[in-house]
Order: sequence, then C-alpha cells, then structure tokens
Amino acid sequence: MTKELRVPTIKPINSIELLFSGRCAALGTKHQKEQVITPLFLKELGIKVKVPRDLDTDKFGTFTLDRPRLDSQKQTAAIKARAAMAALELDIGIASEGTFGPHPQLPFGTANTEIVVFIDDKNGLEIYGGHVETVSYAQSTSASNLEEVLSFAERIDFPKHGIVMRSAEKKYKGMVKGIVSQEELESAAKTLFKKHRTIWLETDFRAHVNQSRMKHIALATQNLIDNIKRLCPECETPGLHRIAPKPGLPCENCRQPTDLPLFDVYECDRCDHHKYVKFPSQKETAYAGNCDYCNP
Repeated sequence: MTKELRVPTIKPINSIELLFSGRCAALGTKHQKEQVITPLFLKELGIKVKVPRDLDTDKFGTFTLDRPRLDSQKQTAAIKARAAMAALELDIGIASEGTFGPHPQLPFGTANTEIVVFIDDKNGLEIYGGHVETVSYAQSTSASNLEEVLSFAERIDFPKHGIVMRSAEKKYKGMVKGIVSQEELESAAKTLFKKHRTIWLETDFRAHVNQSRMKHIALATQNLIDNIKRLCPECETPGLHRIAPKPGLPCENCRQPTDLPLFDVYECDRCDHHKYVKFPSQKETAYAGNCDYCNP
C-alpha cells in the first residue's frame, strides 16, 4: 500500500495550463451538449470547444433502439470523440454517452449513467469522467386514449422531459421524437389514434429535450475535468481517477469495521499506480446505526 493521504495529490493548475490552455477540442454531439460542456472546459482548462456540422452521432446508436449501439458505453463515447476530431482535424476530442438501466448500488432503482471522454492525441491521453444518478422519469407505456397520454406526460414531468411517440413498441416507421409542448403532444397522439387503437409512449432521453440528463452530463463533465487536473504522483500524467472505495470505517461505539469506506482508491491508467486516500468522508468513525455489530 502506498502512503496514506487525506486528500489526493493535485499538482498546481499552472502545470495543467501548459498542456491545454489556448488549444481547441472537437465535441462529438448533435444534441446541443455544448451548452454545458463548452463553458466548463473553457473556464477550467482554457480549452475552446467546437462542434462539427452535420456529424450524425445517431449512427452510433439511439435510445429508441432503431439504431442499436454496437459498442460499449465507453467505446461509443471514444468513437464519437474521434469522429469529431476527424471532421475538424483537431488533436483533442470530447464526447459523452449515456445509458438508462438498473442502478449499480440500489436494487430497485433506475439510474442515468453518463460517461464523458477526453482524448488528447498530442499528449497521448484518454481520460474519462462520469456521473450516476437515480431517476424516476425513465418510463414507457402503451396508451389507448388521450387521457392516458396526458397521464403519462404528467408522470415523467413533461415538458421538462420530452416524449417519443409511435404506433407500437417495436414499430419505428412514423415515429415522432422531441415532443416538448402540449400542442405537439396532443396533435401527434390524435394523428396516431386515427390509425391505431393503441400507441406507444416513452421518455425522450436525448440531451437537448431532457433537462435532467443535460444536468447529469454537466456533472459528469466536471468529474472528468477534476480527473484531468489530478496528476499521478509517480509519472505526473493527468488523469488520476477514483476507481473504488475500500470499506472498513470503524464504528464510533465498538470500533468494529463497517461497510462505509475507510479508503478511496485512485488509479493511473498510464503507469498503474494506486493511491489510497484515507477517510474520504472526512470522518474517522462511522455512526453506530451503520454498524452490523451494534445493530445486528
């Protein structure tokens, strides 16, 4: 185990600025993610961000599954970034990829998991950041009348979250995406009900019509930037990132180890160095209510 520290080592920001300030990055998006990504990179690292025109990121997969995603979430983010880099002939690329599915820690929760990648070919860097958050708006249903359509819209907090509408779950022809107004919602539903007894509704997860997801992308971007700023103490490469907590924080009463983290573990992808950060919660003991010995 390496030397224990209470906070991860972060080199002065000036050393990072020498690598990135004044450079330009290509952002792979067609859904207006530059609204939250661009300001953070410019403010935190001095990197300007450009979006290539007519880059169809839907070809790498869609939430509606009319174009299935063929690669993993991380791989897809990197593919998007490199597509943008090629389109603009830049040596820095950024892209994000989101998923919705079972929460990694909560047994009954649905989570939005966002990954953002930063690729710098000049310095040989590929760094990731992420954010996971429980959501309640990730829903889908069939509807047989306008009242059921409006009820679904209310459940997902429409129009904060857009709606996708089509004739059936697996029928993509004539699908209507990006419904974000009451007039659009009722018009699309009435049109489909003229031809079909039931129709299919689902949340539109695309960033530009889903305010919650756009906020999660911003949080993932901030996590990425924090990782970029954190240099490995061994090889001084940007990107030292948290990989896992180590449980064992002692109970305040009996001093037995609990499931709460005693260490956070940080890893460097370039040299495989690991740093152990003790007491990540800034507390040296756990509340007795979290102890299996005091509360069997």
